[in-house]
Amino acid sequence: MACWKSFQSGSGCETGLRGPALSPYGRRMSAQGLSDRRIQLIRLVCFFFAASSFVIGAWMMIDPVAAWGSMGLNVGDDPFVQALYGGAIMGEGAMFALGAVWPVRYLVFFQYLVIYKTLACIAGIAVLLRMEPAPMGAWAVIGGWAFAGLVSAAVFPWGKWPDVETWYGARGVKP
Repeated sequence: MACWKSFQSGSGCETGLRGPALSPYGRRMSAQGLSDRRIQLIRLVCFFFAASSFVIGAWMMIDPVAAWGSMGLNVGDDPFVQALYGGAIMGEGAMFALGAVWPVRYLVFFQYLVIYKTLACIAGIAVLLRMEPAPMGAWAVIGGWAFAGLVSAAVFPWGKWPDVETWYGARGVKP
């Protein structure tokens, strides 16, 4: 309960912005090296990613033909994979919604997004370069994925590995 009140007041229960704090799961987490401003930036990015993922993902799930067709991509009569991808985008949105509430706990999701979006862009570009002509909407999708990957790379505190391990309680755990 104290953690929830701390979160409501903006003092950062989980992130320990006012010193080490007890998370709702009992782990002690510290935000050494991350300023209040950086934590707020992470929350803002998580909120933006969550909102956009929910809108785009829902559209792809409900009407994949229209969603992909708006980008100039014909999905044919059986858009199963495209609808399934919409569900995956909704899952991303859910993870980022959690990250907006608990930014330190969900930091690792930014790493996932960097890797996932990089590989998706490589795969997409390889296909588009073989298409004649490649739909402009598909290039816009690649641009959106690249943007999300670059923002994720910029937000994640890459130089803070020991702190991240400490936050997760994994300091000293051998791979």
